[in-house]
Amino acid sequence: MEIYVAVVIAPWRSRSMTAPYAIPNLSACKMKGRKNIHKGRWGVAGILFLFVCACAGSLPLSDEPIEPVARNRIIKKTYANAPLSRFELGRLIEMISYNGKPEYYGDIILDRRVKKYGSKPVVFSHQTHRRHFTCEVCHTELEFSLSKGQTDITREDYLEGRYCGACHNGTIAFSTEFACDACHQDISSNERTYPPHKALEGAISLPQTTYGDRINWVEAIEQDLVRPQRSLPGEDMMPGMPLPRHLEQSMYWTTALPSVIVRFPHAEHMKWLDCSNCHPDLFSIKQAGTIAFDKESNLYGQFCGACHMNVAFPMNGCSRCHPRIKDYRRKARAN
Repeated sequence: MEIYVAVVIAPWRSRSMTAPYAIPNLSACKMKGRKNIHKGRWGVAGILFLFVCACAGSLPLSDEPIEPVARNRIIKKTYANAPLSRFELGRLIEMISYNGKPEYYGDIILDRRVKKYGSKPVVFSHQTHRRHFTCEVCHTELEFSLSKGQTDITREDYLEGRYCGACHNGTIAFSTEFACDACHQDISSNERTYPPHKALEGAISLPQTTYGDRINWVEAIEQDLVRPQRSLPGEDMMPGMPLPRHLEQSMYWTTALPSVIVRFPHAEHMKWLDCSNCHPDLFSIKQAGTIAFDKESNLYGQFCGACHMNVAFPMNGCSRCHPRIKDYRRKARAN
């Protein structure tokens, strides 16, 4: 708002400005000169006004209210690369973000080993599992990598109680020794479709979104609709490090676009994750210390994109991280 006010009132403030910025006294000019001076000043103001409007309009704004943010709470971050244009960003989102059926979002298909033995691929549903356990149980306690294909899993591991076998032992969940068809699915070689998990039939009762799996999992926890456990049943786990007080409030930082800021809530992420899931492998522990962080790298699966392009809500849910920015709506495709 301050920018608009400064631009509009600039012509009236010129007389009180001191040298070298003062405009010559109008009384010393002829009538023609006066008109030219007025036109020149209003022309400059008009150009500045249009420039500010163009910056503010680079992305569609939402009418939803946002929490007030003090200027000293917004971290000013520098970026090595210029921002993507609105056209480039939209094209990249169209190409990369998820556009399949909601019930399949977050599913991981494990077929690297089964092809060798002529078995059916394994389908792992994140939606089914996150109703019962937080992300840190598998990605910290059971040591599954956050990067696809980086955890070498064998049937012997299951039967010895490692990885999936830690739960799928016939006590906590069905045993991997006998219920093979519960994980090994028939998948079309062309469309890669398969029957969705029956556990998802009640998902419509959870808070809804318009992207990814269409579920707002943070609100689901806050409304006590799901109660994922933070450790395996029967395990006496030490409590994790409490969130420092200065991180209880959301963090805000600037982007390469002057009209867009980022909101990052540690508290919401801590409902699912442990600090070690993100630091130091994905992000530097130092504030604003992750230099290569930008929108394009996120869309390609780095940094936030390690989760938010695969399991957590995808990045066409713009409003979740960028206050006052509307969610991206996919273009209708011609048949």
